[in-house]
Amino acid sequence: MKPMEKRPFQIRRMTPKDISEVFQIDAQTAALYWPEKSYHFEVEKNDASRCWIAVNTNGTILGFLILWLIVDEIHVANFAVHPEYQNQGIGTALMIHGLTCAWNEGARVSFLEVRAGNHPAIHIYQEIGYEPAGIRKNYYQDNYEDAILMNLESEAYKKLLDQQE
Repeated sequence: MKPMEKRPFQIRRMTPKDISEVFQIDAQTAALYWPEKSYHFEVEKNDASRCWIAVNTNGTILGFLILWLIVDEIHVANFAVHPEYQNQGIGTALMIHGLTCAWNEGARVSFLEVRAGNHPAIHIYQEIGYEPAGIRKNYYQDNYEDAILMNLESEAYKKLLDQQE
């Protein structure tokens, strides 16, 4: 994976004023989306939370990423790109940005769960260096779909960051 070139969007921290737009993206892209109050908790009260958004030059939110930093682990809690802006590198850029910042704060491994049928997300994660590590059977309550557990181990994490320099 090559370093990101100049792109028509910026990545910045999510603020309370971004939440309603982020909530709309989540509601459009996830069968089990978070309640809006959960975003307020993540942005305003959760010290472990690292919340990022990608915005275009008009200020439109294109996607978001919520990570939890716990000691030296970064967990991908929630992540989505607006349907109109998918397949443009936004998701990958958000993930790399979030992982880079987390590394700078001491994260050395990363974990996530993803729907077994969410092939676009799985592709992004594998491109970054995550590897399947297990299955949570019937994890999702809406349709009892399995979740694939994926890990980004320290060596692959460091390799990803080295490729960005």
